[in-house]
Amino acid sequence: MDYINKIFKTVSIKDNRRIIELYFQELYCCAPLSNKTLSQKLLLPVPIVTAIKNEGIKLGIFEQCSGGVGLTHNGKDYVEQALGFKGIDLCLYRRLAESEQARDAYADALSKKYRAAFDERPVADVALDQAQCTVQTAFRRALLCLANGTLTGRQIVCMGDDDFVSLAIGFLLKELYPGPSICPTHIHVLEMDGRYIECLNRLSERFSLPISCEQVDLRMPLPPHLCGRFDCLFTDPPYTQEGASLFLSRAISVLKEESGLRIFFSFGNKSATEVYFLQKCFQLHGLAIKDMFTRFNEYMGASLLGNKGQLFVLETTERTRALFPLEKRGRDDIYTADRNLRQNRYRCRQCGKVYAVGKEAEYQTIRELKKQGCSVCGATVFDRLHKNGNTDKKQYLPLGHHILADFYNCDPEKLDDVEQIRTFMHEAAVSAGATIVQENFHKYAPIGVSGVVVIQESHLTIHTWPECGYAAVDLFTCGTNVRPWTAFDYLQERLGCAKVEYSDLMRGAYERPSLLRYSETEQPAMRRKKRQRYDASSKWNRRAKSLTD
Repeated sequence: MDYINKIFKTVSIKDNRRIIELYFQELYCCAPLSNKTLSQKLLLPVPIVTAIKNEGIKLGIFEQCSGGVGLTHNGKDYVEQALGFKGIDLCLYRRLAESEQARDAYADALSKKYRAAFDERPVADVALDQAQCTVQTAFRRALLCLANGTLTGRQIVCMGDDDFVSLAIGFLLKELYPGPSICPTHIHVLEMDGRYIECLNRLSERFSLPISCEQVDLRMPLPPHLCGRFDCLFTDPPYTQEGASLFLSRAISVLKEESGLRIFFSFGNKSATEVYFLQKCFQLHGLAIKDMFTRFNEYMGASLLGNKGQLFVLETTERTRALFPLEKRGRDDIYTADRNLRQNRYRCRQCGKVYAVGKEAEYQTIRELKKQGCSVCGATVFDRLHKNGNTDKKQYLPLGHHILADFYNCDPEKLDDVEQIRTFMHEAAVSAGATIVQENFHKYAPIGVSGVVVIQESHLTIHTWPECGYAAVDLFTCGTNVRPWTAFDYLQERLGCAKVEYSDLMRGAYERPSLLRYSETEQPAMRRKKRQRYDASSKWNRRAKSLTD
């Protein structure tokens, strides 16, 4: 019997079924535990903890004992079989799960023990944004997986693995399962670079590790057999917004369609603006940030990144979706070299000859130049020539303001009345200070209304589902003279909306200097001419003017 699923369906809980798994794990490792202790460990309200306990007692897998609740013999067997704890070194697991200090010390110990295996890693290919993390960092990532309760009995996938995190997880499992029992966890590596696949296959066979590798270019459509297979994922994608978005979409495609699955997402430390866009990317994919470690990763030779990088622990939700479907090809320009076309200049320290290095230059990387050596003297030491700093920093302004609103529990009669919807949308545009150009509304059979109010500053649209009491509203405005939130509030009131969800997006960006020059000269003149033309020709504008006067 699937006790976890049965309890999850019986107990009214907002979290996903993974929280029930953690409940079982805590009891297996640390029982007996009081309701208060379980509440603190799992961050659940005490009434929910109690309800789970009572349901488990009914099923014969929990028991009330001195000091709190524990597992029965059947409960322990279930955890060992279903959650992969059979044959595990429980003392070691418990120590590592409960103490960050113990995990850091153990990462150092494992890195010393297995360093020779990591030394076999191929040389990083910077054209593919490869920058290998230290051995300690690889083991710290593996131990973070353990601390999140996503290590034992799981199907884990590493999406790109020049860091050899799969190897670190394999060695950690080897320590946790010292006996002859078969390890219930399996690690699958999706890697484009054949050198790493060959090396990982060789090492996993040598050390009898549960690792399998597959050569995959994530820019291409994913093989169907990978879809929806995995419980947990590690990735360290190219440090571009395009690379992050593509890798997140591929990650979501290969994970099971469940809430509460973990994605351990490494990325370079960026400016606040770039981090904002990265977190916006998480939001668009429907992912929640559970943890953020700004200095978790340490890299070898990544001096441009300060040798440090951040790690996000992301969690899937009911709204998680892949922006790039697995059967579609992604964009090619996801690597830093594709996005940054500038060239750097290096001077030979011995003879002074200067070389251009970068995209479309004779040498694409400094490593290539050092390998070839100076064409004049043969030296291999070069100094980078720094450019003069640009004090005129670019500033950007959005071109448009876009509100996407979901209105729930609306009045069904209003939602099915095309004339009322037309009036509401028209008056919403007027209240926002918009200049109406055209209106078009349509009554569907048997029920529902769709319509658009085209305004000089963009548009307002609506589509209604009276049978669900729901309306989808799209308010898109340009410039600063229109107040879209006024239209939003007006529609919420007139539709009798009891619940609303929305996204507030800034669309497009132009450099501030050029945008200001445009807005201060040409744009007002253009707007005056357009307003005169529309005021003379539009009956709706005449009506709007009378309403506002």
